[in-house]
Amino acid sequence: MVTFTVVRATHGWAVCVDERMTTPFWSRDLAIQEAYDLAGAIRCHGAGVKVVIEEFRPAAAREPAGEPPIWRSPRRWADAR
Repeated sequence: MVTFTVVRATHGWAVCVDERMTTPFWSRDLAIQEAYDLAGAIRCHGAGVKVVIEEFRPAAAREPAGEPPIWRSPRRWADAR
């Protein structure tokens, strides 16, 4: 069975095919449309296909990641050693 997964990527969205190949997209709608189009094309040949869409949560709704990292300039980092 071939699985197409629509996931949030660094600069937009991506369609992943069985965790091996990814295709980047700027919008979630285009990624979903492409995943269903690819699934339909493979399904015509008799193969089993599944489309999984990652749930999108805006940054405000996410859990806080904890304490922010402490950034030091290279000079202060060298002095701290």
